[in-house]
Amino acid sequence: MPSLLLPDAQPILTALAILALTAACRFGFAVVTRLLGTSKRLLWPAAGAMASLPFVLREPLLAWWGGTYADAQLGSFLAATAFAWCFFRAIERSVGTTPVGAAASLAEWIFYMSADVDPRYGDGRPLRPPPGKLQSQLAKLCATYAATAAFVSAIEPFGFRPTAAVCEACGVSGPLAAALVRVGDNLSGAAFRSSAASAPLLLASQLGALAEPSRNLLSAGTVLIYLFLSLLLTLGSILVLAQGHDPIDGFDNPVFKSCSPREFWGRRWNLQVNAMLKRSCYKPLAGAGLAAPLATLATFGASAGFHEYQFALSMPGYRPARYPYRCHYCCYRYSHHHHCHPC
Repeated sequence: MPSLLLPDAQPILTALAILALTAACRFGFAVVTRLLGTSKRLLWPAAGAMASLPFVLREPLLAWWGGTYADAQLGSFLAATAFAWCFFRAIERSVGTTPVGAAASLAEWIFYMSADVDPRYGDGRPLRPPPGKLQSQLAKLCATYAATAAFVSAIEPFGFRPTAAVCEACGVSGPLAAALVRVGDNLSGAAFRSSAASAPLLLASQLGALAEPSRNLLSAGTVLIYLFLSLLLTLGSILVLAQGHDPIDGFDNPVFKSCSPREFWGRRWNLQVNAMLKRSCYKPLAGAGLAAPLATLATFGASAGFHEYQFALSMPGYRPARYPYRCHYCCYRYSHHHHCHPC
């Protein structure tokens, strides 16, 4: 019987410290961008400065906190996402694609800039959540956390390569076995060797395995990534709901409802990033007269840059564009779905 893996306390405490500083920075940036109005000459340099700030603060914060890079990986990954959200939302404001009502007042703008999941707006006002949605999201958070813990605990005894272990036990070899291992382990979990696994936050807490030559390549599977991101977006939705706003859906059940790769990537997978890049990149470019394929390519570049930013901040020694699977991810997402048209 596999034992249940529990997360280490130190990475979580370090993450909380990083996120507290991130929240203060986001608040200050929201106030500044509100005062700057919609001027591109002022907002774009401010957005660039905001995106650069984590690289400046990381060393002093770790020195003051007494933590290590390994402890800070989870917090750095989450902080990179939060700072990127501020960057894209500042770009939205400069190009006029901010949701109507998000900048109606200073308080609303601060809320919008600080929200980890987009709140919904209608008729220039924030929409209120339907009864029971907060409770349902709390239940979803618990279920997703339990599923993540159980899933990682189940595949950990097999070195996070269950398909390879099954093929070896059954004596299956050859090209067919290699194909099964590659597909099965990519879908089920991860193929890597690590000295310390800390599931259910394994994916985040072990991000350093990507940057350390002494460890095997981390090839995170679709299911594990889905569980991890769903966990984070559900938590972000709960924070939005707790403040009386109705958040968008982070995912639309991509694993079980999708009937094609186009539907998976374009209509159901990570709708938060999908909507944000559409507003900040695709729509302004297409609205300015750029051909749809070129606007799509530019959005793909923005998505790739966003992912590189996340990994560069959370993994010391990370080399840009090291893993081509992210390119395939972005290509599917922006080249094969109906959102590549201005609306």
